[in-house]
Amino acid sequence: MKAQLIYNAHAGQVDERADLERAVHYLEGQGWQVTWRETHGPGDAVTYAREAAARGCDVAIAAGGDGTVGEVAHGLAGSGTALGVLPVGTSNVWAREVGIPSAPYLLHPQVRASLGMGAPWLLPAAQVLVEGRRVRVDLGRVNGRHFLMWAGVGLDAKVAEEVEHNPEAKRRLGRLAFFLAGIYTVLAYRGVRAHVWVDGRRVTRRMIVAVVSNIQLYGGLVRISPLAKLDDGLLDVCIFQGSGAFSTARHLATVLVGQHLHDPQVDFYEARRVEIRPAEPLPIHVDGDFLGYTPAVVEAVPQALTVIVPANVPSRLFRQEEEATQEPRGLLQWLAGFAPYDPKRRRSSGG
Repeated sequence: MKAQLIYNAHAGQVDERADLERAVHYLEGQGWQVTWRETHGPGDAVTYAREAAARGCDVAIAAGGDGTVGEVAHGLAGSGTALGVLPVGTSNVWAREVGIPSAPYLLHPQVRASLGMGAPWLLPAAQVLVEGRRVRVDLGRVNGRHFLMWAGVGLDAKVAEEVEHNPEAKRRLGRLAFFLAGIYTVLAYRGVRAHVWVDGRRVTRRMIVAVVSNIQLYGGLVRISPLAKLDDGLLDVCIFQGSGAFSTARHLATVLVGQHLHDPQVDFYEARRVEIRPAEPLPIHVDGDFLGYTPAVVEAVPQALTVIVPANVPSRLFRQEEEATQEPRGLLQWLAGFAPYDPKRRRSSGG
């Protein structure tokens, strides 16, 4: 097995090089040939991923956080080289979503380092690379840049922009840097009137944030798009309406308790193409990294990437697997199926 490891030493708050070397040693013991490449700035992981695909590598291993995973996914889009992940970042949302072993979310990395714990999850994560499944998944693409997890326009992208401009704070504070930037941004942020085209149909909203998701999990803790599938050829779109800190706090509360899709101030769509044109430029992020400013054209790119996931990856993430595991239902069960609230029936065609 020919692999290229792409390591972002600036991801996370602790240098995990020693544990990464042990994981690579394990892979080599399994017959893998691993080339080590280290990034030094934005875009390097994209370049190295394209290099891996051009060299005919079987796997490109993203050793970093979600931004690194996103860059490697972008570089591999449309190729036959699979994406593998050794999570050493701040939140490691992709790893958490698919079940790749990663750091305990609530254990601060520097506390872990002071206890001499290292990164013990990297060896089990390396075992996933050897023993896991390879599946083909969709990607999103915004203004030409592919993403694996999500793209955001508005408030969350503004937070990403603030953190991007203070990399040392992110390095020292980790998730706390996003939390502090979020508080600062919420207090000053106001919704912006925007025209949004969903598969060609226009809606106009005063928008706080729009999140276009390929996965369900967001930020490591909440499922903003609980119906998203990695293989359905669609992106899940949530538009949070309103203006000011009160509206934002209200939306945050409903997201935390999983009730946001019931909120009339939240529009939910499944779409192949979304275009967002606000009255003033708004920031855009992809997979947590600041990208630029609107307008934003977001498209689904079906079956664009092969990923390595655990053998027991949750079936809820895949349409084909979920359909295959559904049991036949009797008449009463079929009738009962009409009762629960299904957000896919609500405003899913641009109304």
